[in-house]
Amino acid sequence: MKKIILLYSTALLLTIFSCKPENKETEKPTENTEQISEPKTIEKPVEEKKIEEIEWSEYSNLSPIEIKDVNNKDVFKKYGIEFTGNCYACDLAEFKINKKNFDIVSLCEKNDFYRYKDFKYENSGNSLKIITSDANFIFTKVENEPIYKLTIDGKKPVLKNKRISEYYTPQSLVEKFEEHDCGDFQG
Repeated sequence: MKKIILLYSTALLLTIFSCKPENKETEKPTENTEQISEPKTIEKPVEEKKIEEIEWSEYSNLSPIEIKDVNNKDVFKKYGIEFTGNCYACDLAEFKINKKNFDIVSLCEKNDFYRYKDFKYENSGNSLKIITSDANFIFTKVENEPIYKLTIDGKKPVLKNKRISEYYTPQSLVEKFEEHDCGDFQG
């Protein structure tokens, strides 16, 4: 009986010790796999952070402007309102952009707007790209102040009383421009 117990004990000890090196070997690849996957999880939050860094207040109400004096270094004298579109024809569009809505709004009739319901956005450096099913609207900051040049890749929308300008700035800055209203125009 003692021989049987001794045999079982020896076999049990051999089994335990022979399994440990296998566990150590399988643990090492697991550690390596975890180390390989860590950089991937670090990269994803960086991309999400770029999207969160968009200052939506700068894009919430973009008003159309034009270049008035290309040689002027003072941004507020270089740009100003487009007189014809603001004062005479009143056919310009402004943009209202936030995370959920991308609207092209008539400058003179706020209830006249075109809304893109499905769109995506990307922020890269000094540009905000709005991606719709028809076109990409790219607002690129061209001055130290928030002055954006708009380029459209794809089918440019043709909307009544919503002519798209080449330059835009937040509505809150319009009064700082030397030419910021229609003056005494009675049109």
